[in-house]
Amino acid sequence: MNCSFLLIGHRGSGKTTLGKQLAQARALPFIDLDEAISAREGRPAAELVIDDEHRFRRLEHDMLHELLSGGENAVIAVGGGCLFFPDGIRTIWMYREGWEETALRDRARLRPELSPAEEISWMKTTREEQYRRHAHLCLHIERDCPEEEAARRLIFLSGWLAEVTGSPALKKSWIVPRDKEDLSRAEADVRLFAMAGVELRSDMFPELPEPTVPWMASLRGDDADFFQCAREASVFDCDSSFLRCLNLKGLTPRPLILSSHPDDVYKEFFDFLISLPAWASSHAPDWAEGVMLKYAPRVKSWVELRYANQLYKVYERDGHRINFLPQGKNWKWMRIQRLFHGNDINYLSTGCLEHSHRPPTLDYLLPHAIGNHARDLYGVIGKPVEQSVGDIFHRALSLESDNGNATYLKIPVSPEEVDNCLHLLPQIGFRGLSVTAPLKSTILESNFVGTEHDIRSGNTLALVKGSFLLYDTDELGMLAALEAIEQDGVTPGSTILFGGGGVTASVTRALAARGWGPVHHIRARDGWTEQQSEDVRLIIDASGAEHIDHGNAPHCNAWLDLRYRNLPPSPPQAERFYGGMTFYKRQALAQRRIWGMTPCDTHPLL
Repeated sequence: MNCSFLLIGHRGSGKTTLGKQLAQARALPFIDLDEAISAREGRPAAELVIDDEHRFRRLEHDMLHELLSGGENAVIAVGGGCLFFPDGIRTIWMYREGWEETALRDRARLRPELSPAEEISWMKTTREEQYRRHAHLCLHIERDCPEEEAARRLIFLSGWLAEVTGSPALKKSWIVPRDKEDLSRAEADVRLFAMAGVELRSDMFPELPEPTVPWMASLRGDDADFFQCAREASVFDCDSSFLRCLNLKGLTPRPLILSSHPDDVYKEFFDFLISLPAWASSHAPDWAEGVMLKYAPRVKSWVELRYANQLYKVYERDGHRINFLPQGKNWKWMRIQRLFHGNDINYLSTGCLEHSHRPPTLDYLLPHAIGNHARDLYGVIGKPVEQSVGDIFHRALSLESDNGNATYLKIPVSPEEVDNCLHLLPQIGFRGLSVTAPLKSTILESNFVGTEHDIRSGNTLALVKGSFLLYDTDELGMLAALEAIEQDGVTPGSTILFGGGGVTASVTRALAARGWGPVHHIRARDGWTEQQSEDVRLIIDASGAEHIDHGNAPHCNAWLDLRYRNLPPSPPQAERFYGGMTFYKRQALAQRRIWGMTPCDTHPLL
């Protein structure tokens, strides 16, 4: 089996450094494509690019094709400008925060006619969309992540990417090509991961190609000849709006999906869909046994989601089955939930990091697809939730300690939607939730939340006897972060808490418990209005804001930014700079205990 890995990404992202460690861990040779080309040409890659970049890109293409045609597995790292990404190899986009500074400081300029800022913008514009389109997984390395931890994550996630092939979730998943040019990539992914096949829709492929893998023919327009031309398809899918074009004459029966994609969740649309098995029995009796229903309404709010959920639940309660795949960028998590709790089919897009109306991508499904189907569901609620790594952390811990019985989903929820969200989630299998910063101070106002203790805010919900109880694990996270800072030789002393919102009380308690103080509070909305007259030992930025001017902040021995993604550069006033990953990890472990799960404090990711 092909078990090679292709590492792509901007220069300065660690492809060579971490790639060598991945190769060693997996007992594979490591190949730096630039170095291989340089050895063959007798000149450094940088010189070859400057002399004739077009020729260098041809050399990249040819050598990469040569390496992959040899049949031997390897870890291959390509240069940031290489935009030829062959099919049939597990591809990881390595994104390291701060690569921009490294690229400009340590490497020759690629476009000296541009300013440094313009060159970085050009690199992002010309490359990142291609990285997104072709990678199966993105390894995000935050700014303060130690090299050894980044290597552990790469090794761990590459293992998942290799082991997920043929998982039950992927065997039910069909790849939907983005466009005609994407078909070969989709076919290669079907073979690489042992998926169900590719979906060819009539509106995208009016002239059907000849796929090399199993395929689903989906009628999405007025074309009475479509299925007649799709005789080799493994599965037929007919949008119920075009039943008049369902021409099955002379065709061998096979699975037939009758689907509905309404723009609203009105009951009449659903009632029409569930009447179709009877219609099929009278109009195509030979096909009736293989009929499946797919309900894919465009859902625009949590009220609509609750209503749609009730419709299909009543139908299933009567002993029927239906595939519920709500459309809309806020409901991708629901497709994963249904994959565990009822759906017989699933759809994926090629590439990674897709945040649009398209089906989820492999990187979104990966944590949940690895191992056995999860019985219990947990998640994080709030907006934004895309940057959360909880799906990886909690799923990894569950696989090690409780046979993968639990998984963790990222669920976008705004403050005004909390009640509808918390009313629905227990009904569909959720037993616990994390709460992101925008909801921490408002979650107590929900009619579906109670507390055992007098707390002003919280970040962890546990389902107890049918109701959610709110707990606060921020204090434990802050204690772990302070302990790590002290281990670096910074002794407790004067502290400034910048911002804070819902975490203020928890952070303040942790500071007092470890002897840090006095503590000065500065509201983020006020900013650093005056230059502080004395140095401080620690500044904690709990604002979560991306564009705040810290120019007037005082000198400090340590600066702690409680975010764990998209960290800014270390402020010049800080001798040491820390992100919030340690804070988050301790929170995750504390949440497991609150949720009644097996403790697991020694996992490689921790």
